Amino acid sequence: MQSATRLPVLDGLRAISILLVLGAHMLPLGPKILQLNYTAGAMGMSLFFSLSGFLITSTLLHNPDVHAFLVRRLARIIPLAYAYAFFVFGFLAFDPNAFVWTATFLLNYFPEGMVDGYNNHFWSLCVEVHFYVAIALTVLIAGQRGIWIVWPACLAITALRIIYGTYINIQTHLRVDEILVGACIATLYQEWWKGHAKRASALVALAMAAWVVSSSPYAGWLQYLRPYTTGAVLASVLCLCNGRLTLALSSAPMRYIAAISYALYVVHPLTIHGWWNQGTIFERYVLKRPISLAMCLTTGHLSTFYWERYWQRAARRWAKRRTVRHDQSATAEP
Repeated sequence: MQSATRLPVLDGLRAISILLVLGAHMLPLGPKILQLNYTAGAMGMSLFFSLSGFLITSTLLHNPDVHAFLVRRLARIIPLAYAYAFFVFGFLAFDPNAFVWTATFLLNYFPEGMVDGYNNHFWSLCVEVHFYVAIALTVLIAGQRGIWIVWPACLAITALRIIYGTYINIQTHLRVDEILVGACIATLYQEWWKGHAKRASALVALAMAAWVVSSSPYAGWLQYLRPYTTGAVLASVLCLCNGRLTLALSSAPMRYIAAISYALYVVHPLTIHGWWNQGTIFERYVLKRPISLAMCLTTGHLSTFYWERYWQRAARRWAKRRTVRHDQSATAEP
């Protein structure tokens, strides 16, 4: 199995996911009757979740050190999330209750802690963290073989969504199949996938068409299949040989957007809140949105390469020292 960190096409998919989310939140997409903002938002989040499930599961399959995994993942999520929550609820809209629900990653089950325009988007981080904890506990208890539970778990969550009649939801037990489908693909992925499938580009096109349809609010029951059409996009992209699409997904701009995608997601609501979202359509989207986007990119860059990087490096150093201590202890045993 090839390490997921060596698959540059995934940077392109991550960039697409955040661009879809930003477009859904920051721009009017097409005629309202088509509800393209809803569709783009659902597409962006499903792709983001599927990628997360794939990358996290691939990491644990290669290195089942649960403690190091949790430290690295929390170092990726918490520093910026907490800095954002502290700034917003300590200075902009003082609200200790909202800060608690945001900081404990329980906001998707306690929506009374949501303050419109500030932390509504944190529901997705809650789903992510819940998955991290669940998959880590699974590996800790059952070892790597326990990872295969993602298959029945994925189907069970989808079945639960069908039972409740829920096409889309922010609660983990009604949304996490979008992450689990990526985890399922990770359990099967092999390096020979690349170039093995005939007409992989056509498969990508078909998967993307199904993905778009299943993300539309007009799709009805087909929306239950959104996790699986998203997984089809991910799996088909992993089959691509070197070509124009691969080069586009692996390009420097896509790698850069992917690198700062988490920061863009966390900070972008502040750039379209209050005065930035007031005025005529011309004022909001022609005059203000370019400035909002520039602020978002600047903040995302500074956060990613200065604030977040510090904590991630500290986590890697801790993990490395842990590995050295473990190896020394194993060598010292008779």
